[in-house]
Amino acid sequence: MKKSISIVLVALVGGCWTTGENCNNTDLSASNFIDSLCYDKWTRPSNGSYPLSVYVRIYIYFVGAIEAQYLQFTTNVLLSYRWKDNRLVRDGGIIEGEKSLLEKLWNPHLYVVNEQDSKIMGSGEDVLLTIHSDGTVLQSTRMKMSLLCLMNLKKFPFDSQHCPIVLESWGYNTSEINLEWEEDSPVTVNSNLELTEYNLDNTWTTKSINSYLFPRLEKPKTTYSKFYGAYSSLTVLFRFEREIGHYIMDYYVPSILLVVVSWVSFWLDPNAVPGRITLGTSTMLTFITLSRNIGSSLPKVSYIKATEIWFIVCTGFIFGSLVEFAFVNTIWRRRKNVELKKVNSKYILRSTLTPQTKRKVIPSMERNESFTSLEGSKNSNSSLGPKYNSQLTVMSLGSISRDPFPFTSSESDVNEGKDNSTPQKGFFTMTPQEIAQWIDRRSRLVFPCSFIVFNCLYWTFVYIEF
Repeated sequence: MKKSISIVLVALVGGCWTTGENCNNTDLSASNFIDSLCYDKWTRPSNGSYPLSVYVRIYIYFVGAIEAQYLQFTTNVLLSYRWKDNRLVRDGGIIEGEKSLLEKLWNPHLYVVNEQDSKIMGSGEDVLLTIHSDGTVLQSTRMKMSLLCLMNLKKFPFDSQHCPIVLESWGYNTSEINLEWEEDSPVTVNSNLELTEYNLDNTWTTKSINSYLFPRLEKPKTTYSKFYGAYSSLTVLFRFEREIGHYIMDYYVPSILLVVVSWVSFWLDPNAVPGRITLGTSTMLTFITLSRNIGSSLPKVSYIKATEIWFIVCTGFIFGSLVEFAFVNTIWRRRKNVELKKVNSKYILRSTLTPQTKRKVIPSMERNESFTSLEGSKNSNSSLGPKYNSQLTVMSLGSISRDPFPFTSSESDVNEGKDNSTPQKGFFTMTPQEIAQWIDRRSRLVFPCSFIVFNCLYWTFVYIEF
């Protein structure tokens, strides 16, 4: 009995020893492997006389708002870095860890050059680190970034923007680190990616070297820092095309309708002052409000945008309809007919725009002439007797008390197009009212044709690629 118990105890102890040995080896390879090494995380892994190669891959799974007003866009990405550290070569499987394991190892300290704000996503800050048996280290990080994008808005809203993500090492120049894109799919975009205002047209990857050379830097040239030397840089470039449906329906179509509404004034009577003024001013104020709405969402730039050209020209058409009304109404109120050599546009406009001088009748001179004629009548007719002379004096005084402007027509005659100071209308004579109506009829054709020509030139311009 005792012998059997001792055999069982030996078996259990041997089993536990074997199991414990395996657990200790696994624990050493997984958790305590880094601690068991004389590892200095501040020392760059050696690659002989060559710089260490760091390979980068980016996965784009979301692109947020592209804000033209602040020249920035947001994106959620998965960054993956790969490099080889010969100090981590071992026999065994793969070691996986998170942020705590990363803090014990050397890393290339890559940063985003055009970053405005960024953070590691996830409640536990999603960082995954994988160490392979040959010393290859793979670091993956989920990040949300707000990135600067210098936009060219000359053709807004028919523009396309090129927005980059620029990666660079913070403290290691080209003699120490060389950044490379992964050969297999360096940039991958989520196939279900959908944007609100833009459409992701294409992506490119480029590699370059950024130099920081300051001659006045009082440091020896053998000292490298972020302010001196050449640094390897990787860039992924996104080409975004703006969707113009919103701007067509909310800005261009209403502005076209407002311009057309301003032309209704040409079908109203030239003397309809309240109606034509109300129509012109209300159209102008509505259009100004519409143009201010689209300008409030854009940055203040030094050049002229395509939308500004559109709104300036449309404002000119609406303002032109107001000026046309003021012009024809002024002509309508004239009293003298216009003598023309020929009844055509050239002579009508020339006679209309040329100022006409009018002889001013002085009342005092008319009275003097009346009194002179009165005295002459008295002398010539003295033989007729005192009774006739007294009647002539009364008639002359009555003529003096009348309106000193005998040839001035009444208000009703002006409104009816009558003119008592000139002869009746002949073959080459037009009344001011006829001229005003003639200008309105021509405006009904000139304004729409000019606007159609402008639209042909404008829409051709915005679709031409520079």
